[in-house]
Amino acid sequence: MSPKVINQLENMTAEERNSIKSLDTKEIQTKLINHHLGDYEQLKLHYACPLGFMKVYFREEGHEIMALVDTGSELYIIPEDSAIKSGLITRCLNMNLRGIGGHCTSIVGVAEFSPITLVTGAGRNIHLFVARGAVHTVWERPFLAYNNIRLDLSQ
Repeated sequence: MSPKVINQLENMTAEERNSIKSLDTKEIQTKLINHHLGDYEQLKLHYACPLGFMKVYFREEGHEIMALVDTGSELYIIPEDSAIKSGLITRCLNMNLRGIGGHCTSIVGVAEFSPITLVTGAGRNIHLFVARGAVHTVWERPFLAYNNIRLDLSQ
């Protein structure tokens, strides 16, 4: 994982989740606050290869989100609260998505044919799977190839 990606994860606001770099395992870990007990629970995030973050705009609403580009992802995933803030119309869906590390994410809906645009102006309609809980917005890498977009990973 590039140092810039690690720094971006570390510097996210509490609202976006307070991510830290684990010193012993070199993996990104997320602190989730257990509001009932008032303590912290450490959960590991397993990504195939996060390449970096990119800004994504929803055309009609003009809402902006930061998406994590992941080489191993085959789906577009958006947190439930971001889908609500973006004004996406979702169809109810009840399924669990098992990640590469064996963790489960609850998928509660799908926003079909959602119009999105990148900073470059490239865009199209995609299906976004709406996840409940503390997850990043995840973007599949083939989307970038489809739109002839390259990420500068030199920094």
